[in-house]
Amino acid sequence: MKDRKNCLEVSGLTAGYGQEKAVIENLDFVLEREECLCLHGASGCGKSTVIWAVMGVIREMGGYAEGKILYQAPCGDVDMVGGREEEVRSLRWKEIALVPQSSMNSFNPMYTIRKTINEVLFQHNEGMGKQEAEERCRELFDMVRLEEKALGSYPGELSGGMRQRAAIALALALDPKLLILDEATTGLDVIVEADILWVLRRLRRKKNMSMLFVSHDDRIARAFCDRRLEF
Repeated sequence: MKDRKNCLEVSGLTAGYGQEKAVIENLDFVLEREECLCLHGASGCGKSTVIWAVMGVIREMGGYAEGKILYQAPCGDVDMVGGREEEVRSLRWKEIALVPQSSMNSFNPMYTIRKTINEVLFQHNEGMGKQEAEERCRELFDMVRLEEKALGSYPGELSGGMRQRAAIALALALDPKLLILDEATTGLDVIVEADILWVLRRLRRKKNMSMLFVSHDDRIARAFCDRRLEF
C-alpha cells in the first residue's frame, strides 16, 4: 500500500456467486484512516457482497472474489482476497469488525448478551479472568449507552434499539480499527436512529476508527459520512 494514510485499498474487485453474472465488477476505492465512507445504493446492488469480501468470508458465503483488498495491519498490508487464511482470520474482529444488518444475527438467542460478549473475549484473550471480562462488558455497555442490567438479558428481551447498541458493543469488544456497519439503523424509529448515529460518531472520534457505513438512505449518507461510493 503506497499511501500509509489509507486504512483499506480495494482494486479490481470482482465478486459474485456460483455461475451467475458477477455482482461486483472491477470495483476500486480507498478508505482513509479515521474516515467514514458510505457504500450507498439500493437493495441488491452488491453492497453486502463487498462487505463479505472485505471481511474475508465471501467463500464461506458461497461466493468468490478476485482482485485485491489490502488492509493496513500492524504487521503490514494483508490482502483479504488472496492472503493466507490464517493471516486473514487473525484480523477478523481484532482489526476489522462487523455490525450486521439484523442485530439478531449478532447473537445466539439462547445466550445472554453477557455470555456472547464473554465468548468473544475469552476466545481471543487467553488468560483473561471472569472479573476482567465483566469489567470489559461494563465498559462496552457504557460506550454504547446501555444499562449494565441488560447484560443479563437475552437478545429477544431487548428492544430493537437496545439490541442494535448491544451489537455495536459486541463488535467493539476487541477494539477494532475498522468498523463495518451494514444498514445499522434500518427499521429503527427516527429518534432511536439519531441516538445510535450520535453514539457511533462519538465512538469514531474517541477511538480514531475508520468506518464503512452501508446504507440505502441518502439522508444518512449525507449527514453521517465523510464521502460516499455510489452503487
